Amino acid sequence: MKERFARQGRCEVFVATARCGSISAAARKLGISRPAASAAVKSLEQELDVALLLKGNQGVHLTPAGQLVLEKAAGALALIDEMRNYGRADIKNSVSICSTPLLSLYLTRNIFLPFKERHPHFDIVISNTYLTDVVRQLETRASCMAVTLTSLGLNIVESAKKLGCEIIPLYTDERKLFMGARHPLAAREYLTAEDLSRLNIALYSTDQEQVSRQYLPYFAGSYRVSNRSDMLDLVVRNEAVFIHPAIQCRHDLRVIKGDVVEKRLRLDSIKHEVPVVAIRLPELTVAERLFWQYLIVNFAKKL
Repeated sequence: MKERFARQGRCEVFVATARCGSISAAARKLGISRPAASAAVKSLEQELDVALLLKGNQGVHLTPAGQLVLEKAAGALALIDEMRNYGRADIKNSVSICSTPLLSLYLTRNIFLPFKERHPHFDIVISNTYLTDVVRQLETRASCMAVTLTSLGLNIVESAKKLGCEIIPLYTDERKLFMGARHPLAAREYLTAEDLSRLNIALYSTDQEQVSRQYLPYFAGSYRVSNRSDMLDLVVRNEAVFIHPAIQCRHDLRVIKGDVVEKRLRLDSIKHEVPVVAIRLPELTVAERLFWQYLIVNFAKKL
């Protein structure tokens, strides 16, 4: 009995007593004697120097301090249970995250794959999503976290806060214009509104495309494309340019190879800064918390 009592611990006895409503019921649930359960609760109260339970005719009731301790102790016990299961072959440690396509590309190469090497039993799922769908992914629990842009008036941060999410700034990107390396204007350091008026801009055909719409009035015309590959084909052939957060695009293969180059924009009426944040739901499993910490610490190392 002493060994069993030692394993259960005083916090577990207290949590069981609070939830069962009586010391006797908690003792039966834990498989220990009533005196042992009563002694465990009393010992915890003595250590904390505060009353946790009040005895009544119909069992026990929590004091205000007891309610606080219950919340903390129950959370700690749940974490211990998760840690006991962590790494077991029969427990699936899955992490779901949503992000925009280019950010997903960076995440896969620089976060997911290194993390997977450390934790091969993890199942990491990434969903490419439009900016307008990021909050819905979190709200429906389709994803437990997101890495996303926050500009364009979509109120992503404000909406995430209403869900109780934690939000961590990762870095601030800058929108730049990307054009073919052999374009006549490619040698210029930056492009003016007059330069843009002679160019066509490539946009995604979906109505959810948000990034480049504000730049449309400055261009001669536009091309609507279904994917990034088609967009870059136009750019390499010097038929169009596109505008996107620069740091993200630098990880695209054609930019790395030098077929596409970036140029600064001189448009005072538009803010080109793009804050990027990580967002997570308030309640995460141990596996999700481990990935979250790895993401925050390592995200900016290879930007």
